[in-house]
Amino acid sequence: MAKPVVISLNVQANSLFNLENPSQEQIDSLCSFSDDNNGNSPNGTVEDFTTTVYINNNVKWIGVSQNQGFKVAIDSINYKPNGNNVNCFDTPILQGSGGISGNVNANVKNDSSLQNRYNDYLIEFTVYESPHNFKSFSIDPKLLINV
Repeated sequence: MAKPVVISLNVQANSLFNLENPSQEQIDSLCSFSDDNNGNSPNGTVEDFTTTVYINNNVKWIGVSQNQGFKVAIDSINYKPNGNNVNCFDTPILQGSGGISGNVNANVKNDSSLQNRYNDYLIEFTVYESPHNFKSFSIDPKLLINV
């Protein structure tokens, strides 16, 4: 059933924030994804986490801190051209709403040729300890487009 989908990036913000120059493996180990459409990761990794989204419907990305006193903002969603994947949005970079609790909203194109194709993307996000003390990171899951 086609519907809007919300994707949550869940971050162990305190641990991630306190790492100096973390590797991508460290970032991935302190983050997880969930969504309201039974998304999953066949290999148990954040890189393989796949959310099914729907043609001509909204997708919203939100950041969730697992620690009090920290906020996670989604800064942008960036399409990653890679093999057979497609960009299912009108632009390759989706900008966030900005601020300490920013999120990204976008509509999947109304294009039936996108069905059963994948969109690989990179999430740029920021962990805030305070409005003036923050660090930025990135992580890269996938979307599966459906009708």
